[in-house]
Amino acid sequence: MGKVQIDSEGHTSGQANKPLSSPAHALPHRTVALEIGANTQDGLTTAEARCRLEEFGRNELAKGPGVQPVKILIRQVLIMAMAVSFGIASYIEGGVIAAVIILNIIVGFFQEFNAEKTMDSLRSLSSPTASAVRDGKNDVVPTAEIVPGDMVELKMGDTVPADIRLLEAVNFETDEALLTGESLPVQKSADAIFDTNTGPGDRLNIAFSSSTITRGRAWGIVFATGMKTEIGSIATALRAQGKRTRPVKRKADGSAKLHRYAQAWGLTAGDF
Repeated sequence: MGKVQIDSEGHTSGQANKPLSSPAHALPHRTVALEIGANTQDGLTTAEARCRLEEFGRNELAKGPGVQPVKILIRQVLIMAMAVSFGIASYIEGGVIAAVIILNIIVGFFQEFNAEKTMDSLRSLSSPTASAVRDGKNDVVPTAEIVPGDMVELKMGDTVPADIRLLEAVNFETDEALLTGESLPVQKSADAIFDTNTGPGDRLNIAFSSSTITRGRAWGIVFATGMKTEIGSIATALRAQGKRTRPVKRKADGSAKLHRYAQAWGLTAGDF
């Protein structure tokens, strides 16, 4: 038992891409199917799956932030200030600004590099395809195109393609070490219902994205994909941790001298 977590993107742990009345583990599977618009017999139609893919996006972890105009602007302003300082022979001030620029570039590089390296490691855990029911028949679907409401079949040796509320589980166990740190496989139960505040490690009616199936078989309803999965929340948290910077020490009026900026960036660089 634990308090339900909300990640930095505002997503509640255990919720669907489009929030349900309660987290999926706290609802009967029939209710999840009804609220998410799943057809437990024939699965989604190809047309409906296409619409949901457009609505919710691809089932994959997000890429890096890309070009960040604000950072570029700040860097250019600092370069101009450095040039002016040297132009009026204020070498100490110019040297401090130059140091801030260099540290800014170095720290920014390592922050983004480490964050993307972590994301790449998490992306590598996913399987390229999944077995889903579409148009009334089993079909092999690219994992990136799995959407909320898909009915997915799971068997030993598979990697779970998304967060799934189980409908049926036969001797079904998964390896969730990546998510919970639990070294032993976890046995699942489709009919169980848990309190809203139950932590991920105790949600025995859920098969989590990127976990590995070690025994048995099951099938269930996809309720969360991409960055809305538990592994997506971990990726979001890791990326946020990789972007921490030390605060600039300021005076009572909020101002700060240039050497305080250099000091803050220097300490931030030391964290790496």
